[in-house]
Amino acid sequence: MASRELSAEELFRRITGHEPYDYQLRAWEKIDTAMSNGGKVVIEVPTAGGKTEAAIVPFLVEAYNGTWAVSRLIYALPTRSLVEKQAERIRKLLVKVLELKGKSEREAKELAERLVIVEYGLEPTHAFLGWVVVTTWDAFLYGLAAHRTVGRRFTFPAGAIAQSLVVFDEVQMYQDESLYMPRLLSLVVKQLSKANVPVVVMSATIPSELRKMISGEPEIVMVRSDDGKKPERGKVSVQVVEGTIESVLDDIKKALKRKERVLIVRNTVDRAVSTYLTLKPVAEELGVEALLIHGRFAVEDRKKKERALDGAQLIVATQVVEAGLDLLNVGLVVTDIAPLDALIQRIGRCARRKGEKGKAIVLVETQDIGSFPKIKSFSEARRIIEERIGAKIEPFVEFENHKEYKRVLKLTLVSDKKQTTWYIGTLETIKELKKKKPPKDLFIVPYDTAPYDPLVLLRTYDELDSLGHYLYNVEEARKALDRVYEFHYANNIVPKEFHSAYIYFRELKLFSAPPEYELRSRPELYSMLYILDEDLEKELKPNSRNEVNLNPNRIIRISHSTLGAMWDSIKNCIKRKVVREWDSKKEKYRWVLESVNEKSPRALTIYAVSKDCYSEELGLWRRTSDATVNGRKEVNQTQVTRTSKTHEKKNFEKKGQATLLDFVGGE
Repeated sequence: MASRELSAEELFRRITGHEPYDYQLRAWEKIDTAMSNGGKVVIEVPTAGGKTEAAIVPFLVEAYNGTWAVSRLIYALPTRSLVEKQAERIRKLLVKVLELKGKSEREAKELAERLVIVEYGLEPTHAFLGWVVVTTWDAFLYGLAAHRTVGRRFTFPAGAIAQSLVVFDEVQMYQDESLYMPRLLSLVVKQLSKANVPVVVMSATIPSELRKMISGEPEIVMVRSDDGKKPERGKVSVQVVEGTIESVLDDIKKALKRKERVLIVRNTVDRAVSTYLTLKPVAEELGVEALLIHGRFAVEDRKKKERALDGAQLIVATQVVEAGLDLLNVGLVVTDIAPLDALIQRIGRCARRKGEKGKAIVLVETQDIGSFPKIKSFSEARRIIEERIGAKIEPFVEFENHKEYKRVLKLTLVSDKKQTTWYIGTLETIKELKKKKPPKDLFIVPYDTAPYDPLVLLRTYDELDSLGHYLYNVEEARKALDRVYEFHYANNIVPKEFHSAYIYFRELKLFSAPPEYELRSRPELYSMLYILDEDLEKELKPNSRNEVNLNPNRIIRISHSTLGAMWDSIKNCIKRKVVREWDSKKEKYRWVLESVNEKSPRALTIYAVSKDCYSEELGLWRRTSDATVNGRKEVNQTQVTRTSKTHEKKNFEKKGQATLLDFVGGE
């Protein structure tokens, strides 16, 4: 007998065993309307608020009832690290729906595994034809923007997208230095809305200007103070510690002994690996599982680590865990100082359930800078300047490439009498001065600001005392974020790359070749590293050209500037570059290993890396000092810093835009 139709509220109750929040009911009503008529729904809810269910339950209702207002769900996330966990979460919900439709548990799990697909953009074909597609922003953008050539056929992912409910989640993570990605996301959302594609844009609390940039000023679905049923989280205490990871070692040990999960988030891969190697003996001594996760693991190893997250009690990570993780029983979060929105996301991993208790520690690793005047916060710099000039100030702040100090913050002060200028530098500034006497107009931030905007960190430092409060009060958190990013948005100029993207979409036509304009998914170009198979590496001879069966699961995608900063320390690990060429006899493309002659890396190129320079436990690494892992000596990654962005234009012959790999490598 056919099952009766269910409402979103009824289906949610059956598949989760919980009552929906009031904001979810409002979201479902709006999404249901959008699926029928087109439109945009914007949801802004703090961490642990149930945003995933708020976005996808209307689609599951359509599937359960067989009404099919849309034919598929496309769920786009900003980073690859979020994709696997989110896909698994959606599969679990789908299993429950299938069981309600009469499937056995085994049948439901097998079917859900096939129906929910993961799309990184590295697959041989990816026309977004899965029933539920969990994908990255990059793969989605290139799928929407142009047709792909698969063999002799054309496929049009844009057609699949047009029939879908499209969800952009965690959009707060699209905030790059030039604000290129928010602008591009806004352009995409407008294009989809114009085509009556139902779109859901979701985020945690974000600055007002960023929200306007991405989604305009529509009505926001959010938790209201008068909601009867709303998300509630546990109690988190926040402590700021000036010191190193060793300074909080006792806190880490105590939490592990209490069987609590400990999450440590460092700002760079180098710090994360170093911290992991420091704490691994502690974990072994206490008999707990330790895990390291960051962005420089090959795809297959990263997937394994993401699946292993639930079983690890000690997790050391980079920014890849800021969003999308639902780790149970996180009793302690230790994090480097980071932008305020990132800190809210990081400590939001702690005590996510009502009744839980946890602790968050913000580490500020200050260094001895000698006689240079130091300032830890923007308010401190302002106070010192006011004391020196004897007047209240309202400075205008911008970045400047100073002829002596290099890249520094410039504070311009205008009073009735005259205009004065002061500068704020970082630890890198001291290196540029080469032991010169400290200038009177220069302050130094005594902690490492990489890879973030130092001004944002200075403004964040002013908000640290109220950090715990911002977890629970969305409006206060937004006001604080507006203060932190005040100058960031005021000074921002539209980057030239966006003009090209804008023209690209204006000229894009269905059933025609892509426009002759550049389209980047992110402001910076990237390269790829391919981890060689040991047997294949042994076959390599000087100047030989070896054909390789390219396995996308062995690829690491890395920003071009990061690879450039690492190049001198890892160039001995680079054995070949991987080039795609046309085989006229077989009438198909093939991948070939060629010699590397570059003195510096080239953007949009795949470099083949020796297996000796890669560890499944640590990721990409280099030999600098001894550290034993799995019975052999290995070490942490090289320090990486941001360098200037580079663009290299390439001509591709006999290439359609088949996959993201079409944007790399070919000569």
